[in-house]
Amino acid sequence: VSVKEQMTLAAAAAVALATGALWPVFAGQDWFWRTIGAVLMVMISGLVTRRLGLPRPLQPLVALLVLSGYVIVVFAGSTLDSGLIPNGRTLDLLQSLANHGQSDINDYGPPVPASTGLVLLTTAGVGAVALVVDLIAVVLDRAAVAGLPLLALFAVPAAVLPGGLGNLPFVLGATGWMGMLLVEGSDRVLRWGTPMRSARPGARAGGDDSSLGRVGRRIGVAAVGAALVVPLLIPGLDAGLIGGNGHGPGAGSGGANSKKTYNPITSLGNQLNLPRPVELFQYVTTDPQPDYIRMTTLNKWTGDGWDTTDLSASQRDAKVQNGIRSPIGDGGPHRSFTMSIKIKDDHLSVYWLPVPFGPTQIDVEGLWLWEAKSQTVFSAQRNTENLPRYDVKASRVLPDRDGLALAEFGGIPQEIGKAYGGDIKLAPSVRALTHRITDKEVSEYDKAVALQAYFANPRNGFTYNLVPSQPRSGQDHLEAFLAGKQGFCEQYASAMAAMLRAAGIPSRVAVGFTPGQKLEGSDVYSVTTNQAHAWPEAWFAGTGWVRFEPTPSTQSGAFAPGYSVGQATTPGTDPQTTPTAAPTATGGPLRNKNIEPDLLNPAKAPAAIAAANARSHRASYVALGAVTIGLLLVSPLLLTFIRRRRRWLAPTPLTAWDQLRDDASDVGFRWHDADSPRTAAEQLRKWRPLPSPAVEALATLALAAERARYAPPERQVALNLRPQVALLRAALQDVSPLPARLRARFLTPSTLRWVVEGVGDAMAAVTNRIDDSISALTRPLRRRAAATR
Repeated sequence: VSVKEQMTLAAAAAVALATGALWPVFAGQDWFWRTIGAVLMVMISGLVTRRLGLPRPLQPLVALLVLSGYVIVVFAGSTLDSGLIPNGRTLDLLQSLANHGQSDINDYGPPVPASTGLVLLTTAGVGAVALVVDLIAVVLDRAAVAGLPLLALFAVPAAVLPGGLGNLPFVLGATGWMGMLLVEGSDRVLRWGTPMRSARPGARAGGDDSSLGRVGRRIGVAAVGAALVVPLLIPGLDAGLIGGNGHGPGAGSGGANSKKTYNPITSLGNQLNLPRPVELFQYVTTDPQPDYIRMTTLNKWTGDGWDTTDLSASQRDAKVQNGIRSPIGDGGPHRSFTMSIKIKDDHLSVYWLPVPFGPTQIDVEGLWLWEAKSQTVFSAQRNTENLPRYDVKASRVLPDRDGLALAEFGGIPQEIGKAYGGDIKLAPSVRALTHRITDKEVSEYDKAVALQAYFANPRNGFTYNLVPSQPRSGQDHLEAFLAGKQGFCEQYASAMAAMLRAAGIPSRVAVGFTPGQKLEGSDVYSVTTNQAHAWPEAWFAGTGWVRFEPTPSTQSGAFAPGYSVGQATTPGTDPQTTPTAAPTATGGPLRNKNIEPDLLNPAKAPAAIAAANARSHRASYVALGAVTIGLLLVSPLLLTFIRRRRRWLAPTPLTAWDQLRDDASDVGFRWHDADSPRTAAEQLRKWRPLPSPAVEALATLALAAERARYAPPERQVALNLRPQVALLRAALQDVSPLPARLRARFLTPSTLRWVVEGVGDAMAAVTNRIDDSISALTRPLRRRAAATR
């Protein structure tokens, strides 16, 4: 095998190893084999063209043609004429897949589903990287520079993964790059002539490793080791390209891991803007007229939109499998039903469980908890990705106009009023509009109906548009929407909820989905990204939370409930369907009034539900930081104490002299190892004015060190010189400036040098062992190669 062919194999191996950086980005492994196929195509074309002796400029062109053919056959093979010739339909299909892949990039957070469009872009991209690496490393003979295009495979994952890539992908990529360097280095050394070989007993000619090879491997291993260790030692370098373990604030699977998820409010526009709807889940229900399906609710007004506060629930008491108590104030007639839900593939990755109104018990895999105040089912250990089918028993309230109209003013429980009521900061124009709409109404219910009717009435000019009205100078987003009267469900829900608060009615924004569409010829409902929705909810005494619908019905599946429009309904009936008997709410054995917030408390984030108690984490981080700082301050003192005790286990004159050298160096004296003890003592006496007892102790130490070094054994005298060393240390401290004294006491330079040298020796020992193992494994190959020369 020629050197060029070896480098071709090494370049392909380097790219294949570097694709390990993409594993955390994708859900599943369907993308991998097609991507590796592109790398193999570049490698095979390179091997063939080099074996045939094709001119260098033509080699990458052939590889490009082979790579293009591979992509066409794999992703658009069904459109080829006679199975071989591309046509217009081929280009159209590839362009469509690429557009869909780009849309998925914009709309999904990692891990993304391995859709055909995304896999097409990944395969083409990795193939292009393999082509460039082959061009630089083999054709241009610059293996070191070929590491730059390899970094392209790390750039995107390092940017989008919250916790960084971690160590393993970096080690794999670095190993591939070092493989190319070793092949190139071996070739260059062979051009110099026969390399030196080991002369140890039993070594064969050409069979043992060269010194240059051993040094190169050790430098490479040490460099990779330093790249892994340094980020752990320096704060701020533990995330991103190298390092990062996926942990941090935010949500995650299996604990407090960071993970980008479906944003409950700001992602609605992206979902609705998809070029084609993506099915998120299917369900079957006994409810004759399914209502909206809620994921979570947002209760905090930020000035420009709605945000969520921390969710908190007890692992012991709030497991949804054990039953769910009815929320506060949830009264009146109910309808009981069941719903069986199956999340489709990996298209929905959230830490809230989509459930219908009024869940009473949920049979679901994993630890899912009920947060009663927000009526949210969430998990701190997993998300909905690849979640098996789950079954929900529910009993939802059937509000009626008469009951809502009779709701008492001021009958708001303190817990509801504190979290969902109270004044909020709104522009004067918004308050004026709210009062103009609601002041003539008598009841809270009438005020809410009037606000909904204001948005729904065509005469008021509101239109549904995925491009909302943009703020002008001095406007906030709410003012801009009410003035421009153009937006989608997010703007309508946010506006009505804010105006309900201004009218004195507890309100919030719910996020989830409209009921979806029933599949033809079956009882199965399908919910897609088109049904992603937000709506306002208002709280009324005697009924609880009631949804309203200000968004025009042009959004897929959105509809205003009957109790908010038209004539009065009969109590206990659902105006959307034929009434059924299910009068009472069922409830589990749990009471959520006294939830234990210190067990689980996901961190606040509109883009991702957190997976652990944020307050506990903050306290833990503070405590950990305090302990870490304390250890950093104490460790030099402790290490200095340990080192001195170990040193004085053998109290010889040379031990005393070594300790004096360290003590003098610690306060700033430049000690020259080449100086004799007498010369060093004279230099130290001149460096600082020492008191007479210290000068005498210094002379005694110098004389003892000279005798220990140069006198015959019979003239050496065993002396206890530790008191003289302590006297000199104190004297040097006294005559040194304050910064030098503090540095010598708390950041002892000699101790730090000792630690660094010890770590260096340990790393050298480890690299020696690794190198010896590699050399032993490759020795048969080297001997075989030497025998064939």
